[in-house]
Amino acid sequence: MGDAKPSTGRFDAGMTTDSSAPIPAADAAGTATADRSGLPDRRRADDLLRAGEARFRAALIAGRMGSWETDHLTRLRQWSEEGMALFGLALPGGVGQVGGPDDEYIAAIHPDDRQLALGYRELAHREDSFAVEYRIVRPDGMTLWLSGRVLVVERDDEGHARRVVSIMADATERKLAEEQLRTERARLGLALGAGQMGAYDTNMRDGTLWWSPQTYALFGVSEDSFVPTSESVGAMVHPDDLEGFMRQRADAIAGHRPFAHEFRIRRPDGAEIWLDHRGQAEYDIDGRPVRNFGVTMDVTARKRAEEALRDAERKKDDFIAILAHELRNPLAPIRNAVHLMRRPGTPEATRSWCHDVIDRQVSQMARLLEDLLDVSRLSSGQLQLRCEPIALATAIDRAVEIAQPLIDAGRHALTITLPSQPLNLDGDLTRLAQVFSNILINAAKYTPPNGRIALVVERVADTAVVRVTDSGIGIAMQDMPRLFKIFGQVESARSHSQGGQGIGLSLAKGLVEMHGGTIAGRSDGAGRGSEFEVRLPLTPESAPLADAVTADDAELAPTDTYRILIADDLRDAADSLARLLQAMGHTVAVAYDGEQALRLARDMRPEIVLLDLGMPKVDGYDVCRLILSQPWGGTMTLIAQTGWGHQHDRNRSREAGFHHHLVKPVQPATLVALFRRAP
Repeated sequence: MGDAKPSTGRFDAGMTTDSSAPIPAADAAGTATADRSGLPDRRRADDLLRAGEARFRAALIAGRMGSWETDHLTRLRQWSEEGMALFGLALPGGVGQVGGPDDEYIAAIHPDDRQLALGYRELAHREDSFAVEYRIVRPDGMTLWLSGRVLVVERDDEGHARRVVSIMADATERKLAEEQLRTERARLGLALGAGQMGAYDTNMRDGTLWWSPQTYALFGVSEDSFVPTSESVGAMVHPDDLEGFMRQRADAIAGHRPFAHEFRIRRPDGAEIWLDHRGQAEYDIDGRPVRNFGVTMDVTARKRAEEALRDAERKKDDFIAILAHELRNPLAPIRNAVHLMRRPGTPEATRSWCHDVIDRQVSQMARLLEDLLDVSRLSSGQLQLRCEPIALATAIDRAVEIAQPLIDAGRHALTITLPSQPLNLDGDLTRLAQVFSNILINAAKYTPPNGRIALVVERVADTAVVRVTDSGIGIAMQDMPRLFKIFGQVESARSHSQGGQGIGLSLAKGLVEMHGGTIAGRSDGAGRGSEFEVRLPLTPESAPLADAVTADDAELAPTDTYRILIADDLRDAADSLARLLQAMGHTVAVAYDGEQALRLARDMRPEIVLLDLGMPKVDGYDVCRLILSQPWGGTMTLIAQTGWGHQHDRNRSREAGFHHHLVKPVQPATLVALFRRAP
C-alpha cells in the first residue's frame, strides 16, 4: 500500500500551496493580520515556504526519493513528480486511483511482495509511523527495491487511517550490495567448509575475538555455549604446543610478518586434531598492532599421512637392514664350505658335510626370495592357488620338514598332535605347507635355546583348527595390531639374534584367507610365549585325495637322458647346471649369449633348451621365437630360466612360445619332472 503527498512536494497534514487560501488573522501581539498592513509578512512567509519546499524537493531528488499521498475516503492518490519518476508513471495532474483494476500502485508491486504491501494498510490502522520495504516492477521491466516510511496524517472517527503519506527511496543499490555480500559470505563459508578451514579476527585493543561458524566446528564447540577468548582457546591447545605457538605468533606480530604455525588441540569430545594456523596483523599509524586475523585449517589427515610415511620409511630401512643381514648370513657358511672343499686332502665325510651346508643355506636364501616374491604377488592380486583335495596331515608333514633344521639348531622340543581321523580339505598343498612352516620357523626363531614348540590339530564342526604354541619371547600388547602387517616386525624381536624380516606372518595371513580361513595370534605378554591359530574349512570325507609327491621322490625317480642346451650369460650358473645334468647322464651344450645359443641349437638339435631371458646380443625371447620358426625347432621343449617371476613376465614368455617358465634358483627335481614331459 502507499500514501500520497501533494504534488507540490509538501507532506504536512492539511498544508497546501494555494496562494488563495485564507490567512489567519493577527493576534493581539501584533503578528500578521489579513489587512493590507500585513502583506510584507505574508510575502515573507510565502517565500520561506517556497524555499522550504524547494529544499525538500532537492533532497528528494538527491536521495532518489519520491512521495505520494493516499486518501482512502476519496479513493484518490496524489503523486509527487519524484514519486512518479520512481515508479515510471506519467499521470495527468499526478492523480491516481486507489483500489480496483486501475490502481497503478498495486499493479506496480512485485508479485512476491504484493501481499506484504497490502498488509501495510492494516498496520496503518495501528501505527502512526512505520518503516516499509518492498520491490516494484516499472513499466520498462526494471525491478527496483524501495525503502522508506509511511506516515498517517488523518484518521476517521473510528480511528482508521484515512490519509497516509509515503516517503520512499530507491534502495536497489543497497539491496544488491547486501545480496552480493551475502553471496560472498556464502562462498566464503563454502570455501572454508570445503577446505576444513575457519576464520578468526582478534581486536588486540580490547581482546575481543570473533570466530566464523567453521572455526567453532573445527574446535568442536557450540556458538551458543563457548566464548572464544585467549584463555578459553589456550586451554584447548595441547600443552606441548601452546608455548611454541604463542611465541612464534608474538615474534611474527612484533616483526610485522605474517605468521604460520601448526599445533594440536584437544576437543571436548576427546579427539586430538592438528590445526594449521595462518594470519597477520594490522597496525595503527604508530606501528602498534591493533588486530590480527587469519584462517585455521584442519590438517590432521595430512599429519597422520606424514607420520605413516615416516613409519613406513623406518620400516623399510629396518627391513633392508634385516634383509641384508639375512642374505649375508648364508653367504658366510657357503664361502667357508667352498674353501674347505678346495683344500687338498679334505676327507670325503667333510666334503659331504660341506655339500649339506651349501644346500641348506642356498635353500634358506631361495625361501627368503620366494617369500618376497609371494608377498608382492599377493598384494597385487597375481598369486594363484592350485587347489586340490589334500590331507591336512600332508601339509603339516611338509611344513615340519621345512622348519626342522631351524628347530634342531635351537635344540627345541617339538611335539605334534594329530586327530585319529584324517582331516581333508581343498587346498594348495605347497602354499599350506608354506603357511605352517612360516609359523613354525617363527616359533623357532623367537624361542630361546632348548624351548618347547607344540603343534596341535583338531576338528571343530566343519573346520580344521591348527594351533602352534611356543615358550618364546612372547608379544607385547602394543605390538599385537602390527603382527600380520608386512615388515611389521615387533619391537621385542628387533634385538633377537634370529629376528626375521616381518614377511612370513603377513604372507601366511594372505594365504590362509585365500583358502577361506582365518589366522590369529595371542600372547600373555613379553617373555610368556605365543600361540598362533589357523582355521580352515574342511571338505566332505569322501573327497578323493591327491598323492603327495615330494621333491626327493621326483629327484630319485628314473628318467631318460636328453640332449640339452643351456644358454645363460652368467657363466657360473650355466656351467654348474651343465655339470649337474651331465652327472645325471644327459648330453649338454652351453652358450653364453643369444647368438651362440642359436648356432648350437641349429647344429646340436637339442630336445630340451634352457634359456635365460636377459642375454646379450639376442635375448631369450627372440632366441625362443627364432628356434620355433625353424623347421627343426618344432619338436624342442623350450624352458625359460629367469630371475623374473611376476605374472606379466610369465605372460611375456608364454607369448614368445616358451613351454615352461621357471624362476631361479630352480630345483633339480623340478627340471627332471619337466624333462619327463618333453615330447
